[in-house]
Amino acid sequence: MTRVSEEIFSFISDHLRVEGIDPSLLQWEKLGGDGSRRDFYRLRYGERSWVLLIEPHPPRDEKGVSENDSYLYVARHLRGKGFPVPEIYGADHERGLFLVEDLGDHHLQDEVLSRGRGDPKVGKIYQEVIDLLLRLQIEGARGFDLARTHNPPYDREFALRWESGYFRRGFVEGFLGLKVKEETRRELELAAAQVARAPGGFFLYRDFQSRNIMLKKGKLHLIDFQGARLGPLAYDLASLLIDPYVELPEALKEELFNYYLERLRESLPEQKEPFLRSYPYIALHRNMQILGAFGTLVKRGKNRFAPYIRPALRNMIRLLDEDPLKEFRSLRALVEEANEITETFPTSPRR
Repeated sequence: MTRVSEEIFSFISDHLRVEGIDPSLLQWEKLGGDGSRRDFYRLRYGERSWVLLIEPHPPRDEKGVSENDSYLYVARHLRGKGFPVPEIYGADHERGLFLVEDLGDHHLQDEVLSRGRGDPKVGKIYQEVIDLLLRLQIEGARGFDLARTHNPPYDREFALRWESGYFRRGFVEGFLGLKVKEETRRELELAAAQVARAPGGFFLYRDFQSRNIMLKKGKLHLIDFQGARLGPLAYDLASLLIDPYVELPEALKEELFNYYLERLRESLPEQKEPFLRSYPYIALHRNMQILGAFGTLVKRGKNRFAPYIRPALRNMIRLLDEDPLKEFRSLRALVEEANEITETFPTSPRR
């Protein structure tokens, strides 16, 4: 064994031998990690299984807080409030080792694509997801200590750097090789200013989409929550509805949007109007973040993300065709050009 392997074996041993399990008899299975830098392994022992998460060198913020610190804090924060996140059996966040509950392999994406987007059960499941989301946004914000994460709040500066800026750097310039016109930059500044007007202070998951929602024995579970921060309500709903991994029918999106509004009116009636005003601008930023991520990942050789670029572009075109985003004509023209360039790309996988 290498030194690192010995460290990992020792870590696993510390947490499994107390249960009478011999770690040398474990079966190891490498799992995919989507766009993450982390490595995942399923460890099997008879009928039992665990997931080992490894991230030995996460970046730290100016406070010295890393993504590992965020993962551990957010997991404990949410689990303490009764939210369905995986139980952590062992953690060494300095070495980047976590032994966590195995939630299986069945994502919400798998459920949608296996049933078919038009299946009535899909809408029912998404209503359950929205109920969970709204509770998460409200209750998850209570006692949430942003200083214990490496995630800055969602504000104008963040939107310009990591949403529209990521879109520009990672997709338009880095992936497509196009230049962003000055007029487009001005439009992006205006859009970010609108984002900044949305009421914040709510729990913001930031990657609330079908690949990060698991179904195990018919129950919903949440993964990849380490990017959580505080911010506006609209962001996570937009993540769910414009998710290119499933490309929900427009009629279902509208139905689910209205379902969320009704639940919001029941829980936080004063937030309905600010939510409606901010939603188009925040959904636009989420869409730009998605494209920035896909462009960056595909350029790094992770070609499994390429089929989702076209659905993400279609979503963005739909957003820019509606009020109040129709005013962003230069951005619309840029997205049309991107759509033409990627015309030969494969379409989203149908499973």
